[in-house]
Amino acid sequence: MNNIGYSRDERPNFQITMKLYETDIHTLQEFIANESIDGAFSEKYLILYNFVTDCIYSEDIQPELIRYLLPFYLKSMEQAVIYENHDYLQKTAMDIYFEFNDAMFFNQKNFKYAVGEKNYQYIMEYYISQTLKKMEIQNCYMLEWVSLFNTTAALDNNNIRRLFHEIFKGSLKIKYSFFQYLSVLLFKESDNLLAVNESQLFWSSDIWNFDEGCVTRHIFWNDEVVKFVDKKINRGQIEALFKEIKPFIYSILEPEFVELLCEEMEKSFAEGIFYRRKAEYLKKINHISDHIYWDITF
Repeated sequence: MNNIGYSRDERPNFQITMKLYETDIHTLQEFIANESIDGAFSEKYLILYNFVTDCIYSEDIQPELIRYLLPFYLKSMEQAVIYENHDYLQKTAMDIYFEFNDAMFFNQKNFKYAVGEKNYQYIMEYYISQTLKKMEIQNCYMLEWVSLFNTTAALDNNNIRRLFHEIFKGSLKIKYSFFQYLSVLLFKESDNLLAVNESQLFWSSDIWNFDEGCVTRHIFWNDEVVKFVDKKINRGQIEALFKEIKPFIYSILEPEFVELLCEEMEKSFAEGIFYRRKAEYLKKINHISDHIYWDITF
């Protein structure tokens, strides 16, 4: 996190000149003067939520200011996606992280200009690494990382390519996690042997979730990301991935369930279930909408 912004021992000598509507300047100045990136995440970070809300709408984000604060935003992001305390501080971290995503997505031109291309690409690398880290956590269900994956892919067109590259050369746990993601395209909820959170109604519709804040618009995948995924995720790729992780699946499921999974996957391809669900998935993740559900869930 110290590869961007200022060094951890360096205090800024700039003045805050940016027009701020949500942010109390005095509180922000105190945060800058007193908080160290090496310190513990605290309720004082809440001022970052106000500031990044200003960044969502500003056409003139102050470069020195946002660059100095970037490490603190990445620290908030890590707190939000990796740690699961579910307390007040966790909620604060998630609120900051969600608003930060909105600023990068909805005000990307001005945000990228303010932080600089090099810093922006570092942020993208950090998001990719945190996505992979989350996917590899033991006993981490798909619904706990899918929104981070979707958000990372939406923030830069190259991210989906880099994610796929790292996934397909990654550990068996990462590959298995990704196969769980793809299983939603292969199977309806009632046929999915890898289903998690079965008690949650329409759980598989969470595949369209993003980590986003309170902006009235919604994050989505643009045409270029959709086109890449459509081309990359095909029968050959899925079968090759399944063959690679099959020994890992045997350590999770009973042998008869693994064989049944093979049969159901073949059925999905043969009957066109996969192709219809993939088309529906890509159409809806490319569309700005509320409350997206599968046309046929069960």
